Amino acid sequence: MNQSISDSAVGLPGRYALSLFEIAQEEKNNNFIKEIDTQLMSLSSLIDNNNDFKSVIKSPIFSADEQLSLMNDILETMKIDGIIKNFIGVLCENRRLSLLPEIIKAFHSFLLNLNKQATAKVTSAKPMSDKQKENIKSMLSDHFSLDIDVEVIIDEEILGGLVVQMGSKMIDTSLLTRLKSIKNVMNEV
Repeated sequence: MNQSISDSAVGLPGRYALSLFEIAQEEKNNNFIKEIDTQLMSLSSLIDNNNDFKSVIKSPIFSADEQLSLMNDILETMKIDGIIKNFIGVLCENRRLSLLPEIIKAFHSFLLNLNKQATAKVTSAKPMSDKQKENIKSMLSDHFSLDIDVEVIIDEEILGGLVVQMGSKMIDTSLLTRLKSIKNVMNEV
């Protein structure tokens, strides 16, 4: 197991994701791990886009058996079986199905880490040109020695500048943060 991958298994979702990732790695086939990731990302998309499904996963009202039955029906419809189906069964049995969205994100991060890739979320006050995105991608790739995928989020509340987040690392050069900092300094005087 890659040390940086096991170091990033933080919290309960990270530990569950690491267990699933290690089971997938036992196949010694990167295509198998990518296939698992693709299926998990499809499941994540379904969770994000279906409030009823999300409530079943998150709600403690449903018993483990009810959650497992529903999940088996959904997985069958999506043609997902094997280790994911078994893994979901374990989550239901342990009453941890509510962690599934975070587990999926952690699993995806492990795969990116294994392939020396990462995703950076860049928050900007206004849309960025392709050239600006490429410049940010190039700077981050050079700094972290990884192939970086840049996801741009528009948030006018930051007023200007950028907020770059990669995993637990954050660089905040937003105007809003600078103004808050100045306000704090002025309040101390």
